[in-house]
Amino acid sequence: MIGLRSRRCKQLWQIADYCGVQVITYAIMANHFHVLVRVPRKGEVSDQELLRRYSVLYPKPTRYQTAQLDVIKEQLATGGEAAVAWRRQQTALMGDVSQFMKLLKQRFSVWYNRSHQRYGTLWAERFKSVLVEAKSAVLTTMAAYLDLNAVRAGLVNDPKDYRFCGYGEAVAGGRSGPNRSGQPAPIPT
Repeated sequence: MIGLRSRRCKQLWQIADYCGVQVITYAIMANHFHVLVRVPRKGEVSDQELLRRYSVLYPKPTRYQTAQLDVIKEQLATGGEAAVAWRRQQTALMGDVSQFMKLLKQRFSVWYNRSHQRYGTLWAERFKSVLVEAKSAVLTTMAAYLDLNAVRAGLVNDPKDYRFCGYGEAVAGGRSGPNRSGQPAPIPT
């Protein structure tokens, strides 16, 4: 179970970076997960940043992925319809919570199915989302609710002892961890 949660944590950070979504906090449990994110307004993304984010999805690229990236770089350098289409395709996946969740669930499902010699969906339902106003105490309350999941489940007595939540990761000196201020947390690189 720990390997599954570790993999989900790693993928959460990768896909958040790719999509330009800022993770405020999260809780990854054995059979579900919660994530509180800030989705910035969509804006222009440079070709250099698009390529950096794309490479985040493939930290150990196959020969095919490496060759594909070379073609993409060439197309971007020369411009044209292929470059415009690729930019449009990539930016459509960024700054959108639905695309973020779809990609997160898809990538984990593919990894899990390959690792366990199975196929099919892992998720019974579409994700549920709630819009939280960043300037209110509701943000802090929601973050605390997520971070206390493992305590309510009886896995730990203190959320700092659960390494698969934003609070536990922050206390352990991990990534940026939870940011209760309402200000965007830096996206880990």
